[in-house]
Amino acid sequence: MKIDKYPQYRLYKFTKLLNINKEKFQKPYTGKRAVNGTIVNRTYYSAYSYALLWLEEHEFKPKKKWEFEVEGEEYKTEHQQVRDALDELNYHKTSRKLFQLHELRKRADYKMFNPLTDEDVADSIKYMNEIFDELKLKKL
Repeated sequence: MKIDKYPQYRLYKFTKLLNINKEKFQKPYTGKRAVNGTIVNRTYYSAYSYALLWLEEHEFKPKKKWEFEVEGEEYKTEHQQVRDALDELNYHKTSRKLFQLHELRKRADYKMFNPLTDEDVADSIKYMNEIFDELKLKKL
């Protein structure tokens, strides 16, 4: 599989590039918080979409909300299903990092008055890189 042709990988590369060049985007009308929030958001979505692609290559298919209702199960978001599937395949560290990224992303997207530090951004980049590494591009 040529992973570099997939949008998940292109988003990964773009997010890294955005982080490297973030000072260029930190203007008075955007501010550091907006740029940091965008990077954190993109690190989560990059890692999440890649994990989903990787899982689909391993026969995973997330359930739709109505499928939970039909089966009489408690609803789980697709994001939770992805983390659970990683756990079931013994990728516990990867699942935990995806959860940590998810928490950072919620702060970035929904807690607009809470600061996002350079350390938060560095952590999100680190988690994204580790998720890609742990799922090994070649395993697709």
